Amino acid sequence: MPPPALIFDFNGVLVDDEPVHLELFQHLLLAEGVPLSKETYFQRYFVFDDAGVFRQVFEDLGRPLAPARVRELCDAKARAYAALPPERFHYYEGSEALARDAARTVPLAIASGARGAEIRRHLELRGLAPLFRAVVSIDDVKHGKPDPEPFLEAARRLGVDPRGCVAVEDSPGGVVSARAAGMKVVGVTHSVPRERLAADLVFDTLVGVPWASVLAGLGLRP
Repeated sequence: MPPPALIFDFNGVLVDDEPVHLELFQHLLLAEGVPLSKETYFQRYFVFDDAGVFRQVFEDLGRPLAPARVRELCDAKARAYAALPPERFHYYEGSEALARDAARTVPLAIASGARGAEIRRHLELRGLAPLFRAVVSIDDVKHGKPDPEPFLEAARRLGVDPRGCVAVEDSPGGVVSARAAGMKVVGVTHSVPRERLAADLVFDTLVGVPWASVLAGLGLRP
């Protein structure tokens, strides 16, 4: 049986903007007297949505932030991200090609910890918006990854059973989220080494990987 749907993570899977997010976090946190290294970010924090990053960084320092301050920092980051010109961003063409190929036979969705406006901006820039029947952002859920809610909500919006759907992820926490939703998980090593991705199938790149190859690697039929 083919899977009911294919659900993509966004940051680090379709858009190569994790370095941009790191830069913005570093700038805002340094103004608070908190340095953040690239290594620490990718080891500890990048799975979280913006609010989760700010909360966790300060909790780890024993300096928990008030909710109002978390919102202020998130809003400041969102404004800075929105002000960046398109040329600051790069995209994973292999992921885009896989999405276009799979959309011929299964419904697609996005389940992401990014804000909805950020996702929509990139989908429109790349001409991908028509491919995705559902887009679930952090604005649409109470609990972000590694909680399964984003993937469960994406399946609900597509009207499919989450069990057996295929998810594409680049982070360990995202893999945990998709697995908890009952999905098969394809990992791609855009952000972390393959040994950190406990997925059902792992690729170093999705360039030249058709949907049929993903299905075969997962032991599924088209």
